[in-house]
Amino acid sequence: MRGTYNKHYFREINKQLIIIGLIFLTAVVMGTYLNKIWPDYQSKIVTSVNPIVEYYSSNISVRNIVMANLKSDISFMMGISLTALLVVTFPLALLNFLLKGISMGYTINSIILAMKLKSIKFILITISKNLIIIVGSIILILISINYIKEIVFELKKNKNKSNIKFLFSRYILNSIIVLAITIGLQALLNTVIISIIKFLVI
Repeated sequence: MRGTYNKHYFREINKQLIIIGLIFLTAVVMGTYLNKIWPDYQSKIVTSVNPIVEYYSSNISVRNIVMANLKSDISFMMGISLTALLVVTFPLALLNFLLKGISMGYTINSIILAMKLKSIKFILITISKNLIIIVGSIILILISINYIKEIVFELKKNKNKSNIKFLFSRYILNSIIVLAITIGLQALLNTVIISIIKFLVI
């Protein structure tokens, strides 16, 4: 019985993981078409790409760039964690997650259109500085989905306040662990990748 339960549980997690992954990829694809909506999209591409090139080509230290990205990552992950806490705010977590995908798709496509073959370095920056954050966000959303299911079950069946408090505390603890590990690993990856790219940008 336990083996059957575990198999069912892991199948459910895999299914949720695939669905959320596909949703994010869809958002990225949507983002690639955003810069074609406006008639003067070519000038908008240049406007979007130039600050990125200038920023990473400047004399700003790797530390300052990593710290700037770190602040953005903390803000994004905290937003996902807090909005995924309640049933009524959970859609906001998904919206925040989707906007991240759209933003990545828009940025990557703009860089490709503006820089052609030279775009690979900046695409690498865009992907690498979001890679672990996206994985962490997916884990947070999966944790939240299962947490919400358990909360709803408790409210419908038992309405045991101590169980609800326990679930709430467990979600907070899991979120803090995921957030700390994700941001730490992302900061480390950013440091390595940006240190390399700073020597390669033109």
